[in-house]
Amino acid sequence: MSDWTSGYVADVEYTIGYFTEMNPNRFPIGLLNAGYTPPKIRNACELGFGQGMSIAMHAAAQAGVKWYGDDFNPDHVLFARWLNDAAGADAVLTDESFEQFCSRDDLPMFDSIALHGVWTWVSPENRAIIIDFINRKLNIGGVVYCSYNVMPGWATAAPLRHLMKLHTHMTAGEGKGSAEKMAGALDFIGEMFEREPAYQAANLQAFPKFEQMKSMPPGYLSHEYMNANWDVMYFNQIADLMSEAKLQFACSAAYQEAIEEIQFTAPQREWLGTIDNEPFRETMKDFIRNTQFRKDYWVKGGLAMPQAERIERIRDERIVLLNVRANVVTAAAGPVGQVTLVPEIYEPILDFLADHRPHSIRELEIAVSANNIEFGQVMQAVMLLSGLGQVGFAQSDADIAAARPRTTRLNAVLMDRNEHQDGISYLASPVTGGAIPISRIDQMFLKAWAQGEHDPAKRADTVWGILEAVGHRALKDGQVVETAEENRTVIAEAELKFTETLLPLFKGLEIAVPQKMSPAGRKGSR
Repeated sequence: MSDWTSGYVADVEYTIGYFTEMNPNRFPIGLLNAGYTPPKIRNACELGFGQGMSIAMHAAAQAGVKWYGDDFNPDHVLFARWLNDAAGADAVLTDESFEQFCSRDDLPMFDSIALHGVWTWVSPENRAIIIDFINRKLNIGGVVYCSYNVMPGWATAAPLRHLMKLHTHMTAGEGKGSAEKMAGALDFIGEMFEREPAYQAANLQAFPKFEQMKSMPPGYLSHEYMNANWDVMYFNQIADLMSEAKLQFACSAAYQEAIEEIQFTAPQREWLGTIDNEPFRETMKDFIRNTQFRKDYWVKGGLAMPQAERIERIRDERIVLLNVRANVVTAAAGPVGQVTLVPEIYEPILDFLADHRPHSIRELEIAVSANNIEFGQVMQAVMLLSGLGQVGFAQSDADIAAARPRTTRLNAVLMDRNEHQDGISYLASPVTGGAIPISRIDQMFLKAWAQGEHDPAKRADTVWGILEAVGHRALKDGQVVETAEENRTVIAEAELKFTETLLPLFKGLEIAVPQKMSPAGRKGSR
């Protein structure tokens, strides 16, 4: 009997997450900054989409993009189709193997192909299938997003993964599931560290990494470490494989990495500048930073753009603030240490964006010019703030209007579901064409507001009534609040924060939209 999992963990539920790097609205700024012409995305594909949160959100929140996706796990596909149907979107979602999906003759040519959490965890045979698929089905000028574990950052922890797999193999006949096997392996490795092995003394980061592992959710650990395949490569090895699909490295999808002053010291930057070969240079960057995980964009035939035209295209890109102005981070940790955002530059920029409406970079540049802030400083701020998740990229007004009915439908269904069970902490924004993280209790406040309850005190009472009816309680400082009076107090405080700070943000992102559809007219919760 064949194993449809191809050695991948399937008996532990994969985490539900949204990954903005796969959002096509995010591609242009990175590619333009790197000197490449961004493609017009009409057909997009995600391989190995997991629970499908990213592809479903993108299919709902983007106009003019047809999405195709594949994941081997039928449970994942069923959930992703439920999200897709709830929005009234038209994504094509299948549960075929990579070999089956990639050999289909009814797929279009794609302008983008994305793989998150796939490359490191598939067999060499499946990687070859993926490379062949990209070579055949990616349009010239198209973009690939791919993430992967890399060396040398995993050099210390890779032996721990080997021990986990070895322990699992040695206890294979005990009839345990992946979560139980993971718990047993962690206990076993803990016993090893208690006996102070020389490995620990020679690898000082091994025990802290082990302690970090113990604090992670079992589902994540099982999918990260317990799969049959786990191939951690150096960047130059990845580049060699990508070149077989005629791909060349464009830029990191972690946009803060475009600012090398916060990534490397001056001597490091000077030395890296002497390395002409790009894969070699990127590999050496990984050695300097001891990189464990990369997120990169690759292009098929990168068309260089004249600098003047490139700058004008950048100025046309639209951005929107994704955080409450008062909560925007003012410092960032980087490889060279803590970096503080220069107030004289960032405060005028953030003040201009504080209305949570889309603005072109051109408009921003003009608005802050009175503060002697130049284009280069604006661009650096946009790259850093977007890399930190504080700023997103906005669609055109026409695309926002076209996507709005789908995102409104999807969000209504998700907020309905949220009343009965936690787990989906995202709603769709037609402004960004993607998902925005929103806590369960804030979704409850938002639903009450959307249904016409504009009295904050009554919204708080409504939320407490819902939680009490299903036997749930509010949290304060990570602890469950027990008494009804304490719950009402905590919820009222949360509602005040929602009204004063979050509601204006959600309105700007067009997540806060009055509901015109009755609950009976929506697709049911899953």
